[in-house]
Amino acid sequence: MAVTLSDLDVADVSGMIAAAVALIQIFVPLALSIILVGVLKEGQARATTTSAVSWSVIGRFLHASRWPTLLAADSVSIRGVPLPIVLLTRLKAILVFLAAIAAVVTPLGLYQTIVEGEWTENVPFHYIRDQSEFGLGTPPRVDLRWNRYCGDVLAVECPNSFGNITTLSDEDTGLYENSYDPYVPEYVIDVFQSGLENMEDSVSSMFDIQSRSYSWELINDIPGDAEPDYKRPHPVDSFRMISSNILADDYLAVEGLVVDMKNGGIGFRNHSAPPRTPYGSTWSEDLLFIEPESVCVDTNLTLDFGIYKYMNEAGIFFYRFTEDLNSTVLSRLVLTDQGGFVNLNLSYPVTNDLHSTQREPQLWARAYRGAWMNNLLTMVFLNVTNLKIKRDTDSRPFTYLRSHLGKQFQLNHRNGGLLNFPKVSPDRFSASFLYGNYLTASGLPNDVGLFNSTLVNYTIDGETSKSGAIVNITVLNEESLYENPFNVTLTDFLSANDLCSGVARMDAANIDSFDVACGLVFGTPRRTDGDKSSTSVFDPGSNWSIPLYSCAMTTKATIKNVAFRFNGTDDLSAIKVTGIQNKIYPNDDSKPLWGVERTDKRVGEVPRLWGLISDSDKGNVSVHTLRQESLYLPGRGSSPLHYETLLLSSNRGNQYLPGAEFYTKALASVFDMGMDIPFGSGLPDYTGRTSLAMYRRWHELSRTAATTPKILNLIWTDIASNAVVGTRGWHGARTQSSSMLTKRDNVMSKQASNAPAVKYMQSRVRYRWAYAIPAFVVLFFAAGIVFATMVFALMGRVSTSRMRQYLNLTSQGRIATTYLYGQNGEMPAPPTSHMRTRSSTRRWVEIMGKSPVTVAEGENDFLAIDDPRRPQVILAAGESESTEGSHCDPGQGNNGS
Repeated sequence: MAVTLSDLDVADVSGMIAAAVALIQIFVPLALSIILVGVLKEGQARATTTSAVSWSVIGRFLHASRWPTLLAADSVSIRGVPLPIVLLTRLKAILVFLAAIAAVVTPLGLYQTIVEGEWTENVPFHYIRDQSEFGLGTPPRVDLRWNRYCGDVLAVECPNSFGNITTLSDEDTGLYENSYDPYVPEYVIDVFQSGLENMEDSVSSMFDIQSRSYSWELINDIPGDAEPDYKRPHPVDSFRMISSNILADDYLAVEGLVVDMKNGGIGFRNHSAPPRTPYGSTWSEDLLFIEPESVCVDTNLTLDFGIYKYMNEAGIFFYRFTEDLNSTVLSRLVLTDQGGFVNLNLSYPVTNDLHSTQREPQLWARAYRGAWMNNLLTMVFLNVTNLKIKRDTDSRPFTYLRSHLGKQFQLNHRNGGLLNFPKVSPDRFSASFLYGNYLTASGLPNDVGLFNSTLVNYTIDGETSKSGAIVNITVLNEESLYENPFNVTLTDFLSANDLCSGVARMDAANIDSFDVACGLVFGTPRRTDGDKSSTSVFDPGSNWSIPLYSCAMTTKATIKNVAFRFNGTDDLSAIKVTGIQNKIYPNDDSKPLWGVERTDKRVGEVPRLWGLISDSDKGNVSVHTLRQESLYLPGRGSSPLHYETLLLSSNRGNQYLPGAEFYTKALASVFDMGMDIPFGSGLPDYTGRTSLAMYRRWHELSRTAATTPKILNLIWTDIASNAVVGTRGWHGARTQSSSMLTKRDNVMSKQASNAPAVKYMQSRVRYRWAYAIPAFVVLFFAAGIVFATMVFALMGRVSTSRMRQYLNLTSQGRIATTYLYGQNGEMPAPPTSHMRTRSSTRRWVEIMGKSPVTVAEGENDFLAIDDPRRPQVILAAGESESTEGSHCDPGQGNNGS
């Protein structure tokens, strides 16, 4: 891939500059040495004459370059050189090489980044508009008074309310009508948000939760029931899907919420931010979160099936579809005992008291109880085992077991047929309130009674079209697949749900009767033959297996600390949620005090109020209290018999108290993921049928009972984020349309001193230390050299005078003059000389350094040195020269080779 200038950063450019400087440092001495050699004039026999001191300068310049190394000159030889000298000279070369590398590599570790500043500041926050689908789809807030409807069938008086059912008479007609005051009194509201005074101002109460979509109701649609507010319009919640973030896998900030699409949960916040700065800012704050909690247990039963394959006239295999061409017909659909029957513990699953579980919800025990009852009733339905016959005192349960590992029980017609029966499809993930629904042909019936029939086998007749599909079907007869000798009914399977939930609508409404939704979860199919790694290619004739899990799911309120970063444009897309953590409390006394409305009503009769309360206010209204990190939220029961009234739908509700019911409606919606796309519910398709990306993710997560709960949690979170919005924020109380909010929406126009401490982001230079390794190596040797230098200095073995001595002794000019003129090269200055106080170098230069010296290359690379003031004689090997004409004593040797 080509690298352009736009790909380079400051560190890259710095490294390039350092590399260029290193190359110049190497090239320039080499080039100047070449120039110097070219400047020197050679005479006869390649002899060059210049002053003695010039030879010293020339020698220093040439030997300081890289030419001795490149040309293997005498100064780089190691033959006959003592080892310490060799090591020191090699160390110098190595360090020079490493220093060049370090000069290039070290700057590459530099980079510039944006980091948090060291100081915090309290500044005023301002509202941030959400320009996404959530911002566009959330209507402005208006004066929406909290109201609720109490009663399971007909209206009853709500607890902690004014005597609210009255009888009115019409003077004109003489008829009597019942009406009630639906509004929650202000003093009750104050109690359930009184605990906020002990929290950060960012923490919401249930009365800071509003329905994202709302409407107005004039009358009660229930025939014969009391009319609300004397037939005056009152607000009611409604649900309309805005957008799905099910595959986001991130922390999201949307209008009114912080959405945790990593683990599941929504936090309530009317979004605001500090003033804009060049690099942004960071802060953290505590938020009220409502999050799902789920557990699944493997039933050790699977639905196994094959894909039909047909051959047309051309001999080509193809899928066979149902008449509506929407789903693939399954063949050989069976229920397989993977241990769910043969290994079933025949003892009734006894658990701890499920009515004292705020500190331990026992979700696994609940899910296990549902799985146990589901398997037991299925065994009895299939006559795998028997129950005790009530009228027979001598009968005993479980006297036989007609199953083994891997045994299969047929669920579809013997001759195939066209009906997709039961409604199992290979291309989706699904969940159902109803245990045992794989045994019924029509799914959950409208009435509570027997299965429409036992599983039946149809004998059919029909014509085959050219495409291979059978048309003009005629059902000739039907016969039972299983006799169902113990008359297992739908009502029996409903008991599995009640056993799992642990809370029925007729139970007393108290703090421990929180809402738990239970049901069967059908994982995505896994191929059992051929290419088992295939997840979404359903070849004709292939075989597949669907795992069955029993799952229990609830919701809880808790306080979490959320970290934010604000950067960029002044809209919500500039706010990023960088982390969500559970709030840490130093001791038990600092934990929140939760309160749940105390009432003598049944669970199914009243949407109970809950919230954070203070010690001083908890006695003003009858409440159950609990001091701990979280509160499992009360509901009205998630019974399959009432699931239609619990589902979130496009229809409006009959009250406006979203903080007391949206979470339980979302639970019901999770367990209503049927085999068909729920167009009527207003929800998107969460099964994965219409999204291959979703299907593949569910395929990975539904492999085990331990990972399947994450699917349920994410679906609940996505539904809940579309259902409600938080209204408490740090800014002034205004909505998107700038209309004023009510007191319960947001009246906390905060001063800067109350706002969270903000850290402004700053630009800082940082370094990647791996790039400093060459520099560290050079520094290590440099430190060793400094240490050795100090040691020799302390030992008195080195000094400036001794260094000068060796520099002079190794100077080429001095060596030449000493060779030519003997001791005259170091003769002392005359007593009257003005050079007496000069250094040895100055003295030598004045006396002998300016003397001309001729240097030439003789035969066999011998060196010849002579005085140009006498005739030059270049001696060959083995020859000698007379002393005639020499300016030196014969004994001193005036030339040499």
